[in-house]
Amino acid sequence: MSAVELLYGSRDGSTLGAAPILEASSREEVKLTDVEIHYCLFELPMAKVLPRLPTSLHPSVPAVIGLTVWRCPDGPLGRFSLAYVGVACRTGIKPRHFIHGAFCDSAEVSGWLARRYGLACRAAEIHSLGTYDRIYSEITVGGQRILELSTTGMQPLVGRGGMVKYSPILNAARIEYATVLVQMETSFEFKRVVRGVPSTGLYAAADLGDATLAPAYPISGTFSIVDVTLHAPRFKLDVSVPAERGGAAKL
Repeated sequence: MSAVELLYGSRDGSTLGAAPILEASSREEVKLTDVEIHYCLFELPMAKVLPRLPTSLHPSVPAVIGLTVWRCPDGPLGRFSLAYVGVACRTGIKPRHFIHGAFCDSAEVSGWLARRYGLACRAAEIHSLGTYDRIYSEITVGGQRILELSTTGMQPLVGRGGMVKYSPILNAARIEYATVLVQMETSFEFKRVVRGVPSTGLYAAADLGDATLAPAYPISGTFSIVDVTLHAPRFKLDVSVPAERGGAAKL
């Protein structure tokens, strides 16, 4: 019997760029009600993913890219919309998404997310709309539309299956002059969930954070109305040492 081969990313951590400085002093929870989340998954070639993941992360199998759009109508952070793009990965055996592009329509929320979780957002106009036959989201930066995302053929998910597994996202952040990966800690209480088939009418890969990564085959698209709790970050991960080799530590 042949030995199990583990796949790792091949990206040098020094190429992650200028990461936000993490300010982990605030530990309070922030609760957001009736957040609308449009979440779509697509397969893409594994050969495209491995060079984009730091060496401490495993890719998902098959390779997957996730597109997520939040619309928060009100709450302690005010009204805002947030979108992010990332590739599915694992820290040890735990599923995550490594983010390579993020956008927000509120400068105040963008700053808060960067300081708390290392999520660096570009200013953008973000719209998400549900009609009788589809969920449609778009991102516009500097007057140029860079993403058109739809989910059609929707069916409600009810009962114990009326939920979605959102893998926590990982962001590059600086702590004491070192670049690490920090997890955005969230929990969700689902009120409504529908699932369908996702598609992209427009996907400007370079403008969305990585010119080499683009959706190839649709997996699933969901739309949910949820109450979200944003928890303080708890862990940091080395960009080169995997969690199973001691690369994960508490903040």
